[in-house]
Amino acid sequence: MSGRKKILIIHRNNIIQERIARYLKEIGFSVIIPPNTLEVLNLTKSMKPDLILWGAALTASAKDIIRKIKSLKEGRLISIIVMIPDVELFERLEIKKLGIDDTIDLTPNFSELKIKIMIHMELRDKILNYERKMWDLQKIVELQYSILSTNDVYKLGEAINHFIQLVIDPDYLVHFIYDVKKKDYEFSAVVSRNRLETKIKNELLSIPFWQQYFLTHPNLKAEKLSDEYVVNFLSTIGIAARTYYQFPWKIGSKVFGLILIGIKNDTELSRDRFNELLFVSNIEKARVSEILKGETTVERPDDTTEIRYLFKRMNEDKVARHLNQQLLEHLNGDISIFFNFHEGFRFLYPQYFFEPNGSAPSIQQEKPPIILLKDYPTIEKFLDSDISSYVVNFDQSGIADVKEMLKNVTGKEFKRGILYNLRIGSEKKGLMIVATAREDHQFAPDQIMESEELIANATAVLEESRIVKQAQKTLKQLDRIFELGKELTLESDINELLNKIATAIRRTLGWNIVILDQVDPYSGQINNVCYYGVTPASYEKIKAANQNGFFTSLINKSFRISNSYFYDHQLSKENITPEDQLQFQLSLGREWNDDDWLIIPIRSKGRHLGYIAVNDPVDRIRPGEDRVRSLEYFANQAAVVLENAKLYLDLKNSEEKYRLLAETMTMGLVTCDFKGKIIYINKSLVSILKYKDQTALLDQSFYDLCSLKKRAEFENQISKLARKNLSARELEKLSRDGIEIELMSNDNEYIPFRIYLTPYYENIKKAGFIGVLADLRPQRRLEQLKADFNSMIVHDLRSPLNIIQGYIDIVRNQVVGNVTSEQAELLSIAKENVDKVLKLIDNFMIASKLEAGRFELNIEINSINALIETVFKHYQMLARKKNIKMELDLDENISFLQFDRLRIEQVLNNYLSNAIKFTGPGGKVTVSSRLVKEKNELTDEEIMAVHVAVKDTGVGIPPEEQDKVFNKYEQTEAGKDASLKGTGLGLAISKEIISLHNGRVWLESEPGKGSTFYFSLPIIPVKI
Repeated sequence: MSGRKKILIIHRNNIIQERIARYLKEIGFSVIIPPNTLEVLNLTKSMKPDLILWGAALTASAKDIIRKIKSLKEGRLISIIVMIPDVELFERLEIKKLGIDDTIDLTPNFSELKIKIMIHMELRDKILNYERKMWDLQKIVELQYSILSTNDVYKLGEAINHFIQLVIDPDYLVHFIYDVKKKDYEFSAVVSRNRLETKIKNELLSIPFWQQYFLTHPNLKAEKLSDEYVVNFLSTIGIAARTYYQFPWKIGSKVFGLILIGIKNDTELSRDRFNELLFVSNIEKARVSEILKGETTVERPDDTTEIRYLFKRMNEDKVARHLNQQLLEHLNGDISIFFNFHEGFRFLYPQYFFEPNGSAPSIQQEKPPIILLKDYPTIEKFLDSDISSYVVNFDQSGIADVKEMLKNVTGKEFKRGILYNLRIGSEKKGLMIVATAREDHQFAPDQIMESEELIANATAVLEESRIVKQAQKTLKQLDRIFELGKELTLESDINELLNKIATAIRRTLGWNIVILDQVDPYSGQINNVCYYGVTPASYEKIKAANQNGFFTSLINKSFRISNSYFYDHQLSKENITPEDQLQFQLSLGREWNDDDWLIIPIRSKGRHLGYIAVNDPVDRIRPGEDRVRSLEYFANQAAVVLENAKLYLDLKNSEEKYRLLAETMTMGLVTCDFKGKIIYINKSLVSILKYKDQTALLDQSFYDLCSLKKRAEFENQISKLARKNLSARELEKLSRDGIEIELMSNDNEYIPFRIYLTPYYENIKKAGFIGVLADLRPQRRLEQLKADFNSMIVHDLRSPLNIIQGYIDIVRNQVVGNVTSEQAELLSIAKENVDKVLKLIDNFMIASKLEAGRFELNIEINSINALIETVFKHYQMLARKKNIKMELDLDENISFLQFDRLRIEQVLNNYLSNAIKFTGPGGKVTVSSRLVKEKNELTDEEIMAVHVAVKDTGVGIPPEEQDKVFNKYEQTEAGKDASLKGTGLGLAISKEIISLHNGRVWLESEPGKGSTFYFSLPIIPVKI
C-alpha cells in the first residue's frame, strides 16, 4: 500500500462518496475519507495526499480551508479537483484565485474522473522529476565549486562522500586516495549507511588481494562491477551488496584513487546518475592530481567563473564558442574547430572556427563543407568509440584522412593535433579539433588532462542547459495539454474537439496558420474541419491548388521529418535525391518561407484519419525534430478523438443491438455483481417471475430469490467463477453445463431454472456474472410423468420380490422341511441377490423423487457423532473380513445440530461402503468429524459448520474423473470393475441429500494413494 498514490475525498452525499472511493480503490489508489470538512486540513498535513477531490459545498469556511492547504509547503503540489453542479460553476479567475486546479460534475462520470486524476498525477510527477533534476544540478555545481576551492585532500574526500550519500544514499561506500610516490593512503573511508566502518576499512586495505586488484589492475575502468571473484571477496569482508559500481582514477596503468558504491536491493543506477558520478569522480581526480603536485586553485589559469556565468545564462552557443576559444588558448594551438555531428546522415560540418589572433575564418553559411564519415574512417572510428581525446601526428601512417579533411576545410596543412569526442549525455554532439602547424610543438599530459576537464565542465553546462530549457518548454506545453485534456470527453462534438486541438496548436506551439482536415472513414473523401490564420478566400485558393488535400498532393514531394512531412518551396520535387535530403537537413533552424508547409498525418492503427497542416511559425524558424514531435502529440490527440468518436458510436449501436436481442429473447437473462445485486434483468425473466416491470427487481439480491436447498450450491459455483485462477476448463463447464436453481416468483412459488454462467467484466476486472436461465417447468412436468411411471413400475417389481424373499426365508428356516447344506448355500445366494435388487429399486425410487422435487426431509435435532459411531460399528465386521483397519477421529466440541438422521445415515453408508469396497487388504479407513468456521466468499459472512470425512487408502481417482463421481449413473474406471461394480446412484443421492441440508460434498484423491470424501452440514442456531 505504501507505493500507492493517495487521494483524499470529501463529498456532501455519503453514497456518492462511497461509490467514488470504491472505484478509486479498484483502479489502484489509496483513499482517505475525513469525517467532516474541518478535518480535511489536519488530514492533509498528516497523510500528505497526492490529490484532493472536494465535493462538499464551497462555503466561505471551505474556501478558507482550500487556501490554507495551498499555502502549506507541500500544498503547492497537491491538485484540488472540485465537484460542483453546473449551476454553481465559478468564473475561471475566481477558481484559480482559490487554488482550485480543476472542476468536475458533482456526480462524475468515472471514465472522465480517471482521465482528470491521471493528468494531474502525471503533471505532478513531471514537476517533481524536474525539480529533482534541478536540485541534482545545483548540488553538482556547489560540489564543483567546493572541490576547486579546497587544497585539503581529506576535506575533498569528505565532501565527495557527503555528496554521494546525499544524492544516492548507497548501502556501502568505499573511497580512497593513494599517493603513488609515497605508497600510502592520503584519504580512506568505508561508510555503511552513514556509519564509518573503521574495522572493515583497516581489514580491507591490509589484504593483499585489494592491493593486487584495485591498485595494480591494468584494465580497471568506470563501470558496473561484474567480476564474481571480486564480488565474493567484498561480501566476505563485510561489504555485501547486490550491485557494485567502481570509479577508478589512473595515471598510466597506476590507480591512485577509487570510489566504490554498493547497493543491496535490485535498484540500478540510471545512465544519467552514472554519468553524474563519473563527472564528479573526474573533477575530484583532476583536483587531487593538482594538490598532490603542489598546485593550488589560486594559481589556476582556467578559473570556471565564466562557465558558471554561462550556466546561469543557459546559452548553448556561448558555451560552445567559449570552449572552442579556451581550448585554443590553453593548448597553444594554431587553430581550433568545432564540427557539429548529424547522427541520421552521419556527417560533420564546421560550426565554430578560431585562430590565435582571435579571428574566425569564414565558412560559407548557405553550403558549409560537409564531411561524410564514410570518407574519413579514422574520425568515424573515433566518434563511435568511448575515447574522450586522441592525440595525433598527421604525418603518421593511417592518419592521412584526418590531415586531408583539415586541409579541405581550412586550406592549410598541420603537423599535430588533438581530437575531442564531444558528448552531451548520451548524445554525440560533435568533434572538436585543436591543431598546430609547428613540428616542435608537443601537447603536455597535464594540458591534455586539464583540457578534458574543461570539456567535461562545458558538456555538463550544455546538458544542464538543455534540461532546464526542455523543462520550461515542456511545462508550458503540459499546461496547455492539461487544459485541453479537461475539455476532451466522449460526449463532446467531434468538430468542437478538433477545433480545440487546432486552437491549442496555435496558442501553445506558436503556429499562425493551422488547417485540420478529416478523412471520411467510409467514402475516403477529405473534408475540412477548420482553418485558422487564413481568410476564406485564401483557403479556397489553397484548396483549389490541392484538390485531393495537402497530404495526397504534397506527400511525394515532401521531406520526411520524424513521422511528418516538410514541403520545401525550393528543394521539394517528385524524386528527391540524397543530396537534396542532405541540403534539407542543413536548412533546419534557418528562416521560414511562406511557401513552405509542414504536414502532420493523423493516423491510428495504420489507418489515415486526416492531417494537420501548419505554416508561418511565430519565430519564423524552420523546426527541428523536437518541435515536430510536439505537433505530432497534438495529432495523436486528434487521432484519439476520431477513434473514440467512432468507437463511441459503434459501442452505442452495438449496445442497442444487444439490448434489443436481450429484451426479445424468450430465455431469462440476468447480470449481477458477485454480491448478488441485480444490475440488469430482461423482460422474459421478469415475466416468468410474475413481476410487473424490471424496476421491481433491480438492485435486489439474486441470492435471496434462490431457495435454501439450492442457494448454497449456487453461491459455491459463483465463488468458483469469481476466482482469478479459474481454469478455462472450469469456465467452459459452468457455461456449457450450467447448474439447477429455484427462484421465488412474485406469488411465492419456487420456479426451477437451469442457469448458464459466464463472468461479467468492468475495467478489465471480473465484476460479477451473467446468467442465461432456461425455465425447467416443462421438463419437470415430463419428469413428474416419468416419476409416476417409475413409482408404478417399482411397486409392481417390489411386491413379487418381497413375496420371493418371504418364501426363501421360509425354506431357509426349514419351516416346510429339512434343507441340505448345499441347498442352504444356494438359498443364501438367492436372498443376497434379492436384497441387491430391492436396494437398487430403493435407490432408483429415491433418485426419481429427487428429480421430481418430491423428496422431503424429516429434520430433527440429533448428535452427528453418535450417528457416526453407530454406522462405524456396523462396518467393522465387514472391514475385519477384508483385513482393513478402521479408525474413528471425532471432534468432541460438536454438539447437537439439525438434520434428517435417516438420510445422513444413508450418506454415511454410501461413503463407508465405497471406502471398504475400493480398499484392498492391509489398507485403512478413517472416519472423522470437525467443527469449522466457514466464510462465504461472496457475502463475507462467517458460519459454523461440521465437516465429516471418510478417508481410505484405496485405488484413488484420477483428476480427470473426479468431476463425474457425484453424477447419476456415472462411474470411474475403477468402479467399472465387475467385482466392484455398483449402481452409480449412491454418491449422486448423497450429494442431493446434503444439498437439501444446505451443505456441500467434495473429495480429495490421488491415484494409488487413496481418496477422502467429505460432506458439510451448517449449524443453524435453534431457539429453545
